[in-house]
Amino acid sequence: MLEAVSRRIAAAIKKADPDGPTSVEVMEYVLAIKLTEFSAIFLVSIIGWFTGHFFGSLLALGSLMLIRKFSGGIHFSNLTICVFFTTILCIAIPFINLSLFVIFIANVCSLLIFIVYAPNHFIYINKTKNHKYYKVICIVICALNFFIQSPVICLSLAVQSVSILPLWKGGERKWI
Repeated sequence: MLEAVSRRIAAAIKKADPDGPTSVEVMEYVLAIKLTEFSAIFLVSIIGWFTGHFFGSLLALGSLMLIRKFSGGIHFSNLTICVFFTTILCIAIPFINLSLFVIFIANVCSLLIFIVYAPNHFIYINKTKNHKYYKVICIVICALNFFIQSPVICLSLAVQSVSILPLWKGGERKWI
């Protein structure tokens, strides 16, 4: 669904400016990413408000989006599924209570996974000059939760750390 919407918007933009420097495919790609981000933020905000966990849900989404930016991870084949999965995950996380001991153990496990596997962008579109710092950024973000001790951040980091494991189909790193 989000792919079709971004395709229609990109085609309309190109029709309005046929001589523009950007191709329909590039506009469609960028629009799809932005629509996915906006949809997730919108749905998590609305549902989080109704469930009484507005700030916890946004914290889960924010920490997940932040660590994912630097750690990479698997992708769903469909953006709509991605939005629904992310929304359900970020709505559910604030409902889960963890003891300090469980937070510590989960943080240690997440940290070890980030040390070994981050960043794991299953498909690199382009590699930036700052890419070499992504592992350190992931480690610092994860290590901060040893001081914050937030169960919401802990669970977001744990889910994201599992998504970078090379267990998934296409788990090898590729460059396109």
